[in-house]
Amino acid sequence: MPTVEIDGRPIHYLTGVNGVTPERRSIVFVHGAGGNGMVWQNQRRGLDRGVNTICLDLPGHGQSHGKGCATIAEYSRWLIRFMQRLELSGPFCAGHSMGGAVVLEAAIEYPEKMKGLILIGSGARLRVSSEIFHGIEVDFEAAATKLVQWCYGPGTSEKVVKWGLEQLLAEQPEVMLDDFKACNEFDRLRKISSINHPALVVCGSEDSMTPPKYSQYLADNLLQATLRIIEGAGHMVMVENAFKTNASILKFLATL
Repeated sequence: MPTVEIDGRPIHYLTGVNGVTPERRSIVFVHGAGGNGMVWQNQRRGLDRGVNTICLDLPGHGQSHGKGCATIAEYSRWLIRFMQRLELSGPFCAGHSMGGAVVLEAAIEYPEKMKGLILIGSGARLRVSSEIFHGIEVDFEAAATKLVQWCYGPGTSEKVVKWGLEQLLAEQPEVMLDDFKACNEFDRLRKISSINHPALVVCGSEDSMTPPKYSQYLADNLLQATLRIIEGAGHMVMVENAFKTNASILKFLATL
């Protein structure tokens, strides 16, 4: 399990079995609030033959121990430093939910650092219910259970939902709370039209956390966007339907 040191802190990441080779395109995957890089395991394995798949644990998440960040902008700066430490040349950046916000912020502030965006279950503005804040503060386990129910579509297997709950419960409640606060303050509705990178926007048709209208807004306002709605999937579309998610990513890359 490789790490890189950034500002004196070890940042953990995962790659596919083929590692990172300079002759292939690279995709850096950024997880959502209260998550970790393991959420991308189906992309890490399924896309590894064609591209370098690099799935990091943001500060305070997964094996990147310690504190998280207070804002999306701060997370985006960590993302840029991470890519610089790995000496990646023009990678694509993929983000889910909060991770999508991190990628959008990085594309706005550091456009020269990436070649394209893949935004999954995300939006240019991410408002969070007060029920989520209250639940995490009062009863973290109950709040995590409810979040998982909201995150997965109705046809998801019990095994996958159980795995999702285990992943949430392994994270630090205070970091998750700060993540949702950062999401709630994020608003780049007026700025995303300045992004000139090619972008793939993916959303599950049954996503109740960031409904398809969020993705439709991204597709309508990004200058070079392709929208893919995956029927029957919820917020965790890349877990629920990895085959169609991966196929969408490969098709997107093939057009560039």
